[in-house]
Amino acid sequence: MHFQQQFPKWDSTVLRVSGLIGRHPDLLGRLAGYLLGLAFAVGLGASVMGAKIREIDDGHARIVGLVKAIQRDAGSLLKELNASHRPGCDAVNLTALRALLVGRPHVHVVGMLDPQGRLFCTTSLGQLATPVSMGSNAVDGALGRYIFDSPLAPFNGKPLSRQTVNILERGRFQAVVDDSATSAAFQHYSDAVWAGGGAQRKLLYRGPGIATGTPAGHTAHLTLDWKQLDVLVSSETGGATPLVIQTALRTNKLGTDPLALLAGILAASALLGFFAGQTLSARFHHLRSMDFRIRSLCNEANIVCHFQPIVHLASGRVIGCEALGRLRDGDQLLYPDQFIPALNHCGLTWRFDAAVSRCALLSLGGALPPQADFRVALNFFSQSLHRDTLHGHLQAVLQGAGRSDLQIELEVTEYAFSPAIVPELKRLKDDGYAISIDDFGTGYSNLRLVNQVVPDYLKIDRSFVFEMEDLTLRSSLIPEIVAIADAVGSKVIAEGIENAAQAEKLKALGIEYGQGYYYARPLPLDAFLRLLAQPSA
Repeated sequence: MHFQQQFPKWDSTVLRVSGLIGRHPDLLGRLAGYLLGLAFAVGLGASVMGAKIREIDDGHARIVGLVKAIQRDAGSLLKELNASHRPGCDAVNLTALRALLVGRPHVHVVGMLDPQGRLFCTTSLGQLATPVSMGSNAVDGALGRYIFDSPLAPFNGKPLSRQTVNILERGRFQAVVDDSATSAAFQHYSDAVWAGGGAQRKLLYRGPGIATGTPAGHTAHLTLDWKQLDVLVSSETGGATPLVIQTALRTNKLGTDPLALLAGILAASALLGFFAGQTLSARFHHLRSMDFRIRSLCNEANIVCHFQPIVHLASGRVIGCEALGRLRDGDQLLYPDQFIPALNHCGLTWRFDAAVSRCALLSLGGALPPQADFRVALNFFSQSLHRDTLHGHLQAVLQGAGRSDLQIELEVTEYAFSPAIVPELKRLKDDGYAISIDDFGTGYSNLRLVNQVVPDYLKIDRSFVFEMEDLTLRSSLIPEIVAIADAVGSKVIAEGIENAAQAEKLKALGIEYGQGYYYARPLPLDAFLRLLAQPSA
């Protein structure tokens, strides 16, 4: 298993944003909450208006359906008349034309034109005493010529609902349509209807209270009438004769008292904003917490490795180092005590261990000259010590670094030393890794387990070394730890050496290796390499 870099650009963005928000969580939480409430108000208002707009669009669709039905009825009749009949006013022809009206609910009368385009005969009255010139309120369409609001008199042989009629004319024939259904639909579903396109666009219907002029060109679905403060909902159709249908959406058409509706929306929005602000404030506090940030911080781009030398006490020679991982958080470094609890809480221990070990081995492998038995001590959480996963990971990293001469030492703290990891440690030891029990003496290890693993090193915790000069009970236990190491076949490394007196006393007690500030603090790679290059090292 290899640790892969996890979207560093995205993680960096998350860290910056969470950091900014986390500086003022209460203020930003309340602000975001009330913005959410405002968005709710806008959304609710838009939902109510949207429902009404859909209702208006459905009404417009009904108008279009009625108009198309009339066009189909009248258009097919005129096509048949011009193809198979003549404009004659004799009884035989009139009888034949009247027969064609059967089953055509939208056409009541057929008119015939003389060569001058005047109406001289109708199926309802027969021969007219005087030919009639038709009105000029006409629009040319694909089915013929539409004449609107023509006088009823020449066609009043059959009762119609209006004092004027609408006519579709083609060739020498006219079809007088009964548009009572469309007139009712106009009044119920629209405030204005125009027919035709361009300069020929004619007003068919205008209801009370709408002041818009004749639309020119394409009409948007939604426009605002600034004078009336109305939203105008328009539907524009193509087809045989283009239609523009328009309805003004006023507050009194929303189905409730506008003031009551507004008050209700505002009250609901304020309540939602308050509770959302409380929730978001708590969430924004969490954004600043390590438990949240660790998921973005813990990737290979943020890993920083420092190296502390391990010294042979008798000669002062550096025989290896311990690799210590830090996390870069912007311009500062985070140390283990700041983020290890979050790693455990969030289940990221393997991600961190894999990243640190990869960083350390690749860095050292690319910088150190070939040398035999240089030890690299790597700290691992106990849950990361699964032989198959860990061995595969380390071998892949070493192969990538092109190094086979580095001796890997796996450190596990005494607190984590338990029967569950003993088989894994034994397998790893068989693979050639050195095993080290860190902080020995603080966790009261079961010596039987220690003896089962036979660790290569026992590392005396720094607290024992720190108290040596005061001759405390704790420091007096150091010889006992050395005796335990001898008994199980381990060597001892003393941590936390801060002065020459401590180093000399530890050497006198038979301790072979040590590390601490007396030799060097944990160092970045460049500084560690300079330390190795010193003749006295």
